[in-house]
Amino acid sequence: MRKLYLTFGSLFFLITLLTSAFTVVTAATETEITYLKIDVEIMEDRSLNESIDILLNPQDETDFNIYLPKNYTNLQIIYNNEKIVPTQNDIIKLLPNELNSIKVSYTIPNAIESKSKEYIYMKELVYKNVKNLIFRIKLPEAYGIDRDDVSTIIPEPTYLQSDGKKIIVLWEMKSPSTPMVFKVKYNSLIKNSGFSSNILLILAALLIVLISLIYIIFNRSSKTKKVEIKIPPSLLSEDEMVICDIIKGEGGKIKQKKLSSITGFSKAKITKILTNLEKKELIEREPMGRTFVIILKKNIDH
Repeated sequence: MRKLYLTFGSLFFLITLLTSAFTVVTAATETEITYLKIDVEIMEDRSLNESIDILLNPQDETDFNIYLPKNYTNLQIIYNNEKIVPTQNDIIKLLPNELNSIKVSYTIPNAIESKSKEYIYMKELVYKNVKNLIFRIKLPEAYGIDRDDVSTIIPEPTYLQSDGKKIIVLWEMKSPSTPMVFKVKYNSLIKNSGFSSNILLILAALLIVLISLIYIIFNRSSKTKKVEIKIPPSLLSEDEMVICDIIKGEGGKIKQKKLSSITGFSKAKITKILTNLEKKELIEREPMGRTFVIILKKNIDH
């Protein structure tokens, strides 16, 4: 019985040793990704456009998994400068002893998690044995990051910059460990004032009414000021002075027929005098039936 135990123990040790050796060999021979670049552009509607550039130089013919996400749209894959259709298991067969280039791009709708006024982007790096990684995320326009919150960006980025319109988060890594989770938490830079759209509309309407009232009052005061403008008497003839004084005595308005009866001037003379006064912009004539109403626009500086 003791021999039987020893036999089973030896067999178990041998299987464990072979398994470990196989694992080491597999890890050692896993295809190295020479260069991996991931570009993510997050849109305001919480969708994102992602593009991935991969360079590999395998020694043997190898199957490579491009790890397509779920619910993607607008997928495009270019392998060695040729557009291809992916297989059902997302596998690309690499050419041995050659530089293999893979470019993948797609759109993911509703990819961003929303919590209250914050938005969270998360991605797990599943590609193994990456020698050089560049990972860049471009936030939507008018969105930013709270620098005081240490959990805003994980892991700590290499660069945090802006192109003048959008914030860019960038990581540059040598041989990153996998799996690794990248996280960016951001929020809108436009603060809500707390007013509803209805209140804003009411305030806008009140503002328009106020401006209209100011305009009307200003126009009325301007017309009043015009009557108060005075001109030197040296610019008028004696007859013109007489007519202007009569109009002023009537409150600034008088019918043309009444001028004839008051002055005793003929209609022709009255018409000539009024025409001269009108040219000098002292009066204006408004038709009323078969006659005119004469309005004094300026006073004489006696």
